Amino acid sequence: MDEDRLYEFRIEYISGNSVGHNYHYYLAKNAEEALFYQLEMMDHKHWDITLLKMERKCPFANKWINESEVLELCDHS
Repeated sequence: MDEDRLYEFRIEYISGNSVGHNYHYYLAKNAEEALFYQLEMMDHKHWDITLLKMERKCPFANKWINESEVLELCDHS
């Protein structure tokens, strides 16, 4: 990945009172940065959610690439 390029990431999550899964979307340089943004938002808004999956949008193939291994870096998943 190009370190100066921003990629679209989506994080799938569930909350305690939600029936289905939801997504948050971020523009970031890499999965770690997108996770940082998500964790900051969770802390700031006092969200109690469980992170399930992290994906990066491939702009050339128009598909989502699994980058969920980054979720192992936090205790919120």
